[in-house]
Amino acid sequence: MKAISWMLSCLLLSCSLAAQEMRVKFAIGEWAPYTSSSANSNEKIAELIVVKAFESQGYQVELDYFPWSRSLRLAAQDKYDGSFPWMVSDSRQEKFLISVPFFTQKIVFFSHKDVGFTWNNTEDLKKYIIGATQDYQATNYLINLGVEPNIANAEEINFIKLAKKRIDAYPTGLIRGNYLLGKLFDSKEASQFQVSSQSLMEDEMHILFSKHNLERSQHLNRVFARGLQQLIDSGEYQLIVFDSNRIDE
Repeated sequence: MKAISWMLSCLLLSCSLAAQEMRVKFAIGEWAPYTSSSANSNEKIAELIVVKAFESQGYQVELDYFPWSRSLRLAAQDKYDGSFPWMVSDSRQEKFLISVPFFTQKIVFFSHKDVGFTWNNTEDLKKYIIGATQDYQATNYLINLGVEPNIANAEEINFIKLAKKRIDAYPTGLIRGNYLLGKLFDSKEASQFQVSSQSLMEDEMHILFSKHNLERSQHLNRVFARGLQQLIDSGEYQLIVFDSNRIDE
């Protein structure tokens, strides 16, 4: 009986370890319509892509939500496999294994129609009061161009400033910006905004895999790449990104 009990214990332990190997854990934050702790699938574009890519390869995905700065710290440790979606930077390349890009943010300027904002080059931008969000890539990009932006702590604050004409224009992702317009303003108020046809920049977004267990992360990176390609080939990727229930590009 003892031998049978020991064998059963070993079998259960083996099954448990195998299940853990097939479960991927990510630390992420709130950034609708790409990531959100809400039950609304229209606020989870990036989550749906990542989850379905891994599920297509037989993996389960667990998502925990934290402030973004904490998510990044946790992703570098051994409790999580990584975090998403992030842009690539030199410091992140040092600390993380970077996945293939799985969507691109087109950064454009939102402005109030009454302001008459137009631009073709950097010198044009210097004529306006440009809003920006603390620690965002677009903010650093503007500063490097020699533009001195009016920096706020949140994107929502910048859109409220636009509505009150306290800033002339604000750069953010096209899909993200349209989402915020729908959340913050009614249809009449939202109609007072315009979007520039010229993009400031385009950002490719990635999963940052922890380097704590490099062999596992390299494996998960390959798994994700296969799953992502499968989603694209099947057409499911396009259905997620350009869902008709969302404001699309």
